[in-house]
Amino acid sequence: MSRNVGTRARILDEARRLLEERPGASPSMSEVAAAAGVSRQALYLHFADRTALLLEVGRQADSAARTAERQQRIDGAATAHEALRATISVQAELKPELQGIATALDVLGRSDTAAEAAWQEREQARLQRCRAVVKRLRAERALAPDLDLNTASQLLWAMTSQRVWDDLVADQGWTTTRYRTHLIRLAERALLASDAPS
Repeated sequence: MSRNVGTRARILDEARRLLEERPGASPSMSEVAAAAGVSRQALYLHFADRTALLLEVGRQADSAARTAERQQRIDGAATAHEALRATISVQAELKPELQGIATALDVLGRSDTAAEAAWQEREQARLQRCRAVVKRLRAERALAPDLDLNTASQLLWAMTSQRVWDDLVADQGWTTTRYRTHLIRLAERALLASDAPS
């Protein structure tokens, strides 16, 4: 049993490494098997196809970075406004940690259905977390009155996307502090009611 767990972990580690080293190239099952030191047959015993493999690579990366402590900073915030700020602060920490895998899945997803499935799963999960924060803003009457739940959730999701982080931090040279400060300010102006408590 422990040998199977070790083999599966090695496969996932090597698949992630290949994705991050070559974000524009999609590793084949044969390449992953060779990198992990297993046969293709052994690889298929662990993962039915590339979609299953890439979905699990994305899940593993996200669960390792999105710790319970980080999520608790959002869920345990005293007010919805503080939860909004915490959401952006956590995203500012997560983006550099997940940049390699996120960029690889994003780029590959444009031409690779397996990578697209993994990318969409990650993005839908993030959208649902944004929606939970916006629901709390609405429940506490802190949401801008002209915004409905879906629109506000999608705005927060778009503002905190990997692509925005890449544009501002990786391409424009912003620091994490600058990214966090300006995104919090932007989100507050876009989403909060004018009389929302601080």
